Amino acid sequence: MKYSLAAGSCLLLASLLTACGGAGSSESATPSSSSSATSSLASSAASVSSSASSASAASSVGASSASSYSVAALSFDLETENMAAASGDVDDPAIWVHPTDRSKSLVVAAVKDGGLRVYDLQGRAVQSIAASILVHDTAGKSRFNNVDVVYGFKLADGTTVDLAVASDRGQDLIRVWKIDGDSAAPLTDITSATPLRLFPLVPATGSEADSSADVSIKVSKQNTVYGLTHWSDSASGKHYVLVNQRKQARVQQFELVAEVGGTVNVAAVSGRDWRFPYTYKGQSLLETSDTDASRDWSPQFEGMVVDQRNGILYAGQEDVGIWRINLKTGEKLDSTAPFYETRGSGVASYVDGTSSVKHSFFNPESRISRDLEGLSIYYGPDGGGYLIASSQGGAHGTGATLADAPYDDSFVVLTLDGSKTPVFKGGFRISKGAAGQLDGVQECDGADVIALQLPGYPYGVFISQDGYNDDLDNLSDVTHQTNLKYTSWEKIATALGLAKYDSFDPRKF
Repeated sequence: MKYSLAAGSCLLLASLLTACGGAGSSESATPSSSSSATSSLASSAASVSSSASSASAASSVGASSASSYSVAALSFDLETENMAAASGDVDDPAIWVHPTDRSKSLVVAAVKDGGLRVYDLQGRAVQSIAASILVHDTAGKSRFNNVDVVYGFKLADGTTVDLAVASDRGQDLIRVWKIDGDSAAPLTDITSATPLRLFPLVPATGSEADSSADVSIKVSKQNTVYGLTHWSDSASGKHYVLVNQRKQARVQQFELVAEVGGTVNVAAVSGRDWRFPYTYKGQSLLETSDTDASRDWSPQFEGMVVDQRNGILYAGQEDVGIWRINLKTGEKLDSTAPFYETRGSGVASYVDGTSSVKHSFFNPESRISRDLEGLSIYYGPDGGGYLIASSQGGAHGTGATLADAPYDDSFVVLTLDGSKTPVFKGGFRISKGAAGQLDGVQECDGADVIALQLPGYPYGVFISQDGYNDDLDNLSDVTHQTNLKYTSWEKIATALGLAKYDSFDPRKF
């Protein structure tokens, strides 16, 4: 979900262009307040600090607590081709590692109406896949929202393959491709001819937690599959997709099922339909506003990732925070509040007529500005590593905006330690290109990261979507174009004082 450019975003842009010496912050956790490919591996970390209060949009007033928070500003190493809106809208990447030759590893990207794109490690285009045939809404369209990679899936004939799986928001189903990294066209569609519709029902307003009160809804209403990730359960050998429902506070688990003939479908897993709040700390998440971004809310989730070692799902409710579910037991680990909240309204109060009204959900200690978007894991030994979250913010685009420097357009890093609650470590942003050109990453929707030595990336690579490629039109989104940016983990680790690993092969979890 994107907002737009207002006068307040000038302060944000000014802070992005101000480079100050120093490394990223390493302060302790800030949990919920309720508890053309150009390559360069030279590190170029500067930190962007702000002690100024955040700008406000429309009728919003109030200040955020940005003092002492430092966001490391980094350059990316290379980028993929530009994608203009007419061709698609890059959203979410997933890294696939070749089983025998890592130089042949690939990046698969969902590009919404444009289908899928496949790139190599140099950012070069390898394959373009158009949006698929219409199944559940023949008057609509196919729209790929999120994508992930599954290793070692066994087809009905006993053949073991790797899969790319994507959420088709337009048709409310899961699309599946098998991957052959030695082929000129590495992805082949093996989606079932009769794919399951994932969300034929929608929670009833006022009874969202009561599944018995759910009501049927047409695909055209687009309360359909949205965010997606996967879990490969080593104990059972089964593979699952975890998805959430657009416009709703709902996450559900489906099993990937092999069909005779080499196709793949999904089946709902009983008892794995989790519901979350539609009101949080007195704030209705159904409230909307076209003029004041601080009063424009949504209950929906999107970004999710599973720690494949322990089966813990990290699920991002865009306006609220990051929740955890233990997939081995089905238990919500955060029962009443996410373990890490967003900044909520982003400002302390708003103006209603002539009165100043205090927001009920504003967390100035959080470092994540809503929308909270893509989640990814950089794996380390002994259950360690880092959870990375996109702090997208809403400083750009058309309509009402809410600039919230320095939190907009950044990434937050939290330290993992097995099943313990992740701890805030620091933040960074991708602010320029390898040649120093001003072309950072703004409003990142999705990202992926890997802790494995790859050609050109001795400690892995972080790949992020850029919602405003080339920073055109003063980030107004008048000319909409997107792409992917590749950034060496070595740069991020050096800037924030993080660990570096090179041997966490996703095939071996």
